[in-house]
Amino acid sequence: MSLMTREDVLRELELLPVWQLKAPLPSVQAIPITVEPAPADAIESTPLLSTVIEQVPLEGVHEEPAVKSTVVTAPFRLLISADASMGFVLDCTSSNAQDIETLLSNMLKAININCSIDIAEASAETLGEHAIKLLLVMGEAAAHSLLGQLQGMEDWRSAQAASPIYYQHLPVVITYHPAFLLKNTAYKAQAWVDLCAAKRILQGL
Repeated sequence: MSLMTREDVLRELELLPVWQLKAPLPSVQAIPITVEPAPADAIESTPLLSTVIEQVPLEGVHEEPAVKSTVVTAPFRLLISADASMGFVLDCTSSNAQDIETLLSNMLKAININCSIDIAEASAETLGEHAIKLLLVMGEAAAHSLLGQLQGMEDWRSAQAASPIYYQHLPVVITYHPAFLLKNTAYKAQAWVDLCAAKRILQGL
């Protein structure tokens, strides 16, 4: 099997020569999250795991009221990097077609990540079993499964540009699913920005 250089991978992702990082992203520090128990009636109505997440704005960013929501996690696909520092969350019900897997592999190669663990149906408990430092969530369905909030990708990306998103103590970066990128290649450059953001946040932890 021939080895692909990073430039080959970026060209395969159609990110050369048009994309170029113009400015470094601001460093992000982990901010503690207040976890509150879910009301008893909420637990009775939903048999799945419930927890609380909070978005906390960075200093220097226009402050919005903290957003809290009760989260009910559904199973999701989880890939974990070889050093266990980075987890990739995808919709576990999505097709594992060869084209999707190839693009996913190329996206990981582009940021020099090799995944050694692939769990088809993971849960919140699974995340706690590994020393993951950052989660990259791919697609609206995966974001909904993990964070319990259903909204469009542009809304997710706008939210994370304004202030960091956390799942429990883990910083989260949300980007497009490979299946979406195969049908909408113009968004590959935006996905590349998200991948770079995730890598920079990880390096700052």
